[in-house]
Amino acid sequence: MLDGKQGSTLQKVMRTLVLYGRALGAERFVDIEGDGHFSVPYAFPGVGLRPEMLDELTHAGLKTKHPFTLDPRAPLDFENLGITREQEQAFEHMLRNQARYDEQMLQLGLKDAEAYTCTPYLDEVGNIPRRGTRLAWSESSCVVFANSVLAARTNRNAAVMDILCNIAGKTPLIGFLTDEGRRANWWVEVKTRSLPNPQLLGAAIGMKVMEDVPYIVGLDLLLGSGLNERTLDYLKEMGAACAAIGAVGLYHVENITPEAVDLRTDLLSKEHKTYIIDDRELQNLMASYPVMWANRGAKPQKCLVGCPHLSLRELHGWTRRIHDALERMGRDRVAVQTILFASPQVLRRFAAERYSFEELKNAGVRLSSTCAELYMNNPLCAREAVITNSNKLRTFTPARMLLDEDLVEVLVSGDLKG
Repeated sequence: MLDGKQGSTLQKVMRTLVLYGRALGAERFVDIEGDGHFSVPYAFPGVGLRPEMLDELTHAGLKTKHPFTLDPRAPLDFENLGITREQEQAFEHMLRNQARYDEQMLQLGLKDAEAYTCTPYLDEVGNIPRRGTRLAWSESSCVVFANSVLAARTNRNAAVMDILCNIAGKTPLIGFLTDEGRRANWWVEVKTRSLPNPQLLGAAIGMKVMEDVPYIVGLDLLLGSGLNERTLDYLKEMGAACAAIGAVGLYHVENITPEAVDLRTDLLSKEHKTYIIDDRELQNLMASYPVMWANRGAKPQKCLVGCPHLSLRELHGWTRRIHDALERMGRDRVAVQTILFASPQVLRRFAAERYSFEELKNAGVRLSSTCAELYMNNPLCAREAVITNSNKLRTFTPARMLLDEDLVEVLVSGDLKG
């Protein structure tokens, strides 16, 4: 490939990867062994692959060695988002090249026309790498889940580099692809009275350890040992915050995640640091978050839940929470326009379970398979007084974070105190 014997375009790809590997300090490449997941699913000018590069790759007939999935699709499902005509027009302008981009992603190896989600590892989507599989993924929340919960092996690759690695089928051997790179250099002890909010716990860990690898103890006493649906959902939410607020690409949880179960404290480096998290630590962190709304005292206009995308279990959980709060307050519909985000595959399965689906719809709740963060990238949408339970969304947008139990009260009552 590097000598140009397989074409000049693939030669460019390989030259780029050689420079990438040298910059990272890698000595050699290894083969990519599983499907990809990439972080740029939309055609914003100046973001991701340039149109000229995409044209050259597709005209040369290049494809990734394995199929891939992409982050959530662009926010063009206007009927699900409850937006104004001005907001629609802004999206239409921002995403004016989206149809061509989607077509080229399919040409490059996108799994199918619905392979858009930030939770590709859920059963309904099916991009679930086996333990030890070498990958070249991007999207921080996907990387940390694949490494930690599935014990696959991928670095946090940059956008563009992710696709180029997967076209060549090669990735630099460094970091989380190596045994040494997966060792923990933080001992993180959870000493809360009850199971902490996963997005808040993840933020605390991410802020402290940054890009390092934490070995988390005490969480199994609150969450239970081993992996089950509840634990997977919790770790999904915690990991997304770890990766967004810090730069965590791998964590180990004692008695829960695969490598921690097998290797236990042998995963710890000898010179590790210690961080203890208690209730006061988390309370102080929550209290430190600023309100970024233009009008601090505004009434909430929109509630966005599902960053990262919700699982089927979580969709049912929010259905119950909203139903119970409506009954308790004697209301029929939510007071704040609420959108729940999940993958197309999860939403299709949820819709097939008619009772819960109709219950949400009758309560005035909308469902979308786009991305809450992409929605807020529209400057007109970012001006709205948005509430969320996502620490990731709070970090990257002006959305205001509330804990789950507080959020459901506000979205039903419309009353935000304090």
